[in-house]
Amino acid sequence: MSALVVSLLVCLLVGVLIDRGVLGDPAFGWIERLGRGLMLGLGSVGSLSLLVDGLGLGVSRATLGGAVGFLVLALVVPAWRVSPRFRLSEDEERKSLRSLSRNELLAHAALLILACVGLALAVRSGWLRPTFQFDAITRWMFKAKALAADGTLFGVVSTDPYYSLTHQRYPPLVSHIANLPALVSGEFNDRIASSIFPWFAVALVATAYGALRRRSGALSGALAAAWIANLPMLSFVLMPPPGAGAASAMADIPLSLFLMGAVLALADGLQARRARGYVEAGLLLGFATLTKNEGLPLLVGVALAVLVSAPRSRWRCATGVAGLGLGLYLGLWGIAASGLPITDEHYLGRLHGDAFTAGLSRLGIIVSGLGEEVMNFRSWNLTWAVLTFLLMLGARRLGRPVPRMILVVLAVQCASYVVAYAVTSWSSPAAALIHPDGDPLPFLMKLTLGRLLMQVAPTAIVLGLIVSPLASGGRPPRSC
Repeated sequence: MSALVVSLLVCLLVGVLIDRGVLGDPAFGWIERLGRGLMLGLGSVGSLSLLVDGLGLGVSRATLGGAVGFLVLALVVPAWRVSPRFRLSEDEERKSLRSLSRNELLAHAALLILACVGLALAVRSGWLRPTFQFDAITRWMFKAKALAADGTLFGVVSTDPYYSLTHQRYPPLVSHIANLPALVSGEFNDRIASSIFPWFAVALVATAYGALRRRSGALSGALAAAWIANLPMLSFVLMPPPGAGAASAMADIPLSLFLMGAVLALADGLQARRARGYVEAGLLLGFATLTKNEGLPLLVGVALAVLVSAPRSRWRCATGVAGLGLGLYLGLWGIAASGLPITDEHYLGRLHGDAFTAGLSRLGIIVSGLGEEVMNFRSWNLTWAVLTFLLMLGARRLGRPVPRMILVVLAVQCASYVVAYAVTSWSSPAAALIHPDGDPLPFLMKLTLGRLLMQVAPTAIVLGLIVSPLASGGRPPRSC
């Protein structure tokens, strides 16, 4: 327990210092600061671990601790200099709450309590349950254990074909993060390593609450927090399929966090709320690409979204944001991993005419499976139906720069999922047994589609609440 607490506190400290000293914290109270601190800290400390590994220094308490200590010392003075700005933000927070009526304050409190209940269930499940999801056991947690034992992921686990099941070229940021408690305690414990994953959900909910509160008002922020924290796929649906939730030691919630964080940072940049919003977006895009392969299409989506939404310097902003994200991916993993064997599905190698032509016949299966999943009450309640209703009510606002930007990002990301399903050559013994003479795609979609939707659901909820009639004033744009 103490190893987990120390790991989270170190990440929180690093994240808060980056938020203050580098990015110019836009937070609207301690809840958003907690979320942003965890989001930036988990991504940054994990990326430092990747850097140490890539330099061949060996990931140990001494090497990674030294890198974190150097970063903290470099950020203390810049972070201290911006303290007056935080007192101003706290004054604005108190004023926003005083503007609510008694009934609105009660609703705000009730929604936050509901959000805490959902998160508490996820954190408790993550602490009590050992790793149970197949992909988590064979990939994320297996690599974290190898990292704890060998001090590197460029050893036998990534080069020996015997370990091909681990997807040896897959970006391993979450495995580096799961290894942090082992560095603190000196021994690897699977349950403690996996219990760090629900805190990505805590960061996700807290960040969504603060950002929506600044942008659309306190009630909108509280509703976003309660809605996201109580998505069944996040907090309640624990066993596979699909097993994408906060307690499952999977990388889908971390990717969802970085995707949503990048979109919110872009929104601040587009509206000149912060001078460094684009920098933050690029940083979080880098974390997303280092988390899952699905983070790579996000670079394209963000670049296109900036091009169609930015008021000025569109090409420079799009190139800068996507370039920073791509640079982090290539520098911390992509180039070093290029020499590792390709033992899993090689989607880039299937982006050719023959695969696309063959995949056209699968569109009916994909659309049917998608419709079935969004109507799955056990996984989503009425989330997708309510979102559709909110988007219809706020259709006129979808043409504004920020909603348009979010819509483009989500459209490109979801389109990348469709393309991947269409061209995939995936199969498995289980698929061959269930569909001996048919396409294995329906079985693959049952295993993975819920996880893919979990990656975009929080951002879609943010979009729905931004354009809905529930959105009120929020804080006016300002530059940091």
